[in-house]
Amino acid sequence: MKTILVKGGCTLNGTVTPVPNKNSVIKIIPAIILADEPVVLHNVPDTSSVNIFIDVFKQLGGKVEKIKDNSYRFDSSSVNNYKIDDKLAEKERATFVFLGPLLSRFGKAEINNPGGCKLGNRPLDTLFQGLQNMNVTVSKENYYRLETNELKPLLEPIWLLEASVTGTENLILTAVKAKGTTIIYNAACEPHTQELCRFLNSIGAKIEGIGTNRLIITGVNSLKGGEWTIEPDHIDVGGWIVAAAITRGQLRIKDTKPQNLTQILNYFSKLNLNYQIDGDDVLISSNQNLICKKNIRGDIDKIQDQPWPGFPVDLIPQAIALAIQAEGSIKIYSNMYESQLYFVEELQKLGASLILAHPHMVITFGPSKLKGTKVQSPNIIQCAHSILISALTAKGDTIIENIDPLYRRYPDLIQKLVSLGAQIYEIK
Repeated sequence: MKTILVKGGCTLNGTVTPVPNKNSVIKIIPAIILADEPVVLHNVPDTSSVNIFIDVFKQLGGKVEKIKDNSYRFDSSSVNNYKIDDKLAEKERATFVFLGPLLSRFGKAEINNPGGCKLGNRPLDTLFQGLQNMNVTVSKENYYRLETNELKPLLEPIWLLEASVTGTENLILTAVKAKGTTIIYNAACEPHTQELCRFLNSIGAKIEGIGTNRLIITGVNSLKGGEWTIEPDHIDVGGWIVAAAITRGQLRIKDTKPQNLTQILNYFSKLNLNYQIDGDDVLISSNQNLICKKNIRGDIDKIQDQPWPGFPVDLIPQAIALAIQAEGSIKIYSNMYESQLYFVEELQKLGASLILAHPHMVITFGPSKLKGTKVQSPNIIQCAHSILISALTAKGDTIIENIDPLYRRYPDLIQKLVSLGAQIYEIK
């Protein structure tokens, strides 16, 4: 486990480019199993999550060649295995997304219980409901075993139990080469889900309704190869916005795809965050006057996670980091996960004025004057990120243990922070 030392009191100044969306990459790599020709992906982030998916692709028999920095050539012609390696599955929950393409290719697939962030109970009912509605039988003993004699929709339309990203994406990958037309209601429509659909269409799939909760997928016999450049991660952009604002820095965030930021910025505006959109860039100025605004009735307001296009659950920890530096109080809800908010205990060690009202709600009382101390990062990427950027504002030194989860999404975050003025040192 890596431990870092953060010297607080810095301001972040300069220009930064967000990481590519790793959640897009780890869905597109399984999708390439469906392609009859090689696919080249550009702007692939060097995160541990992406590297695990590359390893799974190879373990299944696929060929991967790095052709230049951040560009890879994937060839699925030699894929000959329908069982995902246990050790690889344990490292990344999203390896479930390989199930749809493997079912399409072999009529069967096997996987053990995958790992991932420790966010509490993360049910799989929606994912398996979708597969069962595509004529797939699912059994669970030591492994999840899935089989089909023909992929085809058994219902028209298929209604998902919830707008599950993983469940939606797996169903999309199951349907693109299935028989007939698959209609999905209550589909997730996050930016990475949209990107997966656009990528599939670029190689010959027929998907309509992209960006909405109703998808129409007409099955095709084959998919060709092609090239695709991964889009920026809106979650990383949100994190940089918060980091700049709470350190009172001046930051230009480059190439952000602002259309994916509208609701994020709407909610950050509840804390009086000052920003500008300049083409594809976001500018954060140093003259922040962070205040928890009251709602129109004069009551304490709230920030809550919702399925896209609502506020992303992955930015709830960053919203807390922003709110504790804002004058006044606001309620922040994490409705999706039972355990995400427990990390605020580490922020309280730093001196954050907040209470965990119940497992799904925090109330902040700011602004908080943070003071460096020793804290422990949980095994949740975004919570590790929130603790790190909060430590930048603390007086004195903060030691953060178990910072490793950060690298699953942000391979060079610490180097970027240092280049912008932060003082961070790896000590273990």
